[in-house]
Amino acid sequence: MGARLQEISHKEDMQITMEGKVAFNNLDYIASWFFLSSTYIDGENIRAAFVTTNSLCQGEQVSLLWDYIYRHTDVEIYFGYKSFKWENNAKNNAGVTCTIIGLRQRNSLPKYLIDGQNNTGKKVAQLNAYLVESPDIFIFKRTKPISSFPVMDFGSMPNDGGNLLLSEQEKDALMQDYPEIACLVKRFMGSQEFIRDEIRYCLWIEDENATFAYTIPPIKQRIDNCNQLRLNSKREATHKLASASHCFGEIRYQPTDAIIIPRVSSERRAYIPIGYVRADTVVSDSAFAVYNAEPWLFAILTSKLHNIWVRAVGGALETRIRYSATLCYNTFPFPKITAEQRANLAEHAENVLNTRELHTEMTLGEMYNPETMPLDLRLAHQALDAAVESCYRAEPFISDEERLEYLFKLYEKMTRKK
Repeated sequence: MGARLQEISHKEDMQITMEGKVAFNNLDYIASWFFLSSTYIDGENIRAAFVTTNSLCQGEQVSLLWDYIYRHTDVEIYFGYKSFKWENNAKNNAGVTCTIIGLRQRNSLPKYLIDGQNNTGKKVAQLNAYLVESPDIFIFKRTKPISSFPVMDFGSMPNDGGNLLLSEQEKDALMQDYPEIACLVKRFMGSQEFIRDEIRYCLWIEDENATFAYTIPPIKQRIDNCNQLRLNSKREATHKLASASHCFGEIRYQPTDAIIIPRVSSERRAYIPIGYVRADTVVSDSAFAVYNAEPWLFAILTSKLHNIWVRAVGGALETRIRYSATLCYNTFPFPKITAEQRANLAEHAENVLNTRELHTEMTLGEMYNPETMPLDLRLAHQALDAAVESCYRAEPFISDEERLEYLFKLYEKMTRKK
């Protein structure tokens, strides 16, 4: 049971179990059982295993729970059965993505890692709390990048009940009747619009244009509807937004081109689709934005290395990849590079973007579907991957496991300095 689905009684159970030791408010309920079993196993020849939500080995929950267990007990994970769908025969069956984790007293015996999607398993020497064959390293949220990257932020949140958003048809009709409102309309793009190539717009009304906006009857009606919705909200923060109902609730837009990264993406894709939006586009809060970003950064973020990092340390929605600025972007270890290397990365970034333009009949979702990805785009990405990896070391990586182990070690080295 996820943290947001728990009732008061569940929180009370977790408080009794972990208060003063683990910040439990953001943990799944099953975390209590792992916590209790670790204290029971500690110092004894006992083993335990649980079927659990897979989120317990992803994102923030790893550093919240497992860091404490590994620092305060002599208990370790000795097998992990990764990400499989668990369904029951209930009438309203809702499949849950699960993991099986085994605990034991720390020792030198082999560990085991099983892939529940491919039904393959192997014996490993190392198995960390992310269920990755790597050393015991914990990735903590960070407010600033550990690498020399610009700031990444959420997109802008309307908090408007849909009143400030326009379909393409609504925008066209409004512009036909009131062509003078062009200064009040911008393209609006979130994860879905970006990946599926859907077109939406929004009313983007700066304070200096508010008086003018109220002179347009259909826009005034939308602002009034937004005002009423905010006034009726039980949330104090939303209630306060009613005083500026012509504006989005949270504004982070900047009038420059920006890199857009979806917050959620299919795990089937080899690469998380990312791209550029123009300065006249408002990125929504269903995506992240890096404003005024240079092409070399696009190359790094769309690389295989970054995708591997995100899959290992980021959260997930079921099995889908959930991107996080604080956990994925700010923690990503990237070495210092020369101007020449940046220029090389920028060249490969432009090659990927130009190759996409050869397939405008496809959406990004179709381009990055492993079954329909064009060969030339795949080859462009492979060349980009090689360029990014050469920034880390001259010798090519031979496997994703080796890539991830290298990244974990570099993260440890870079954060130790800070």
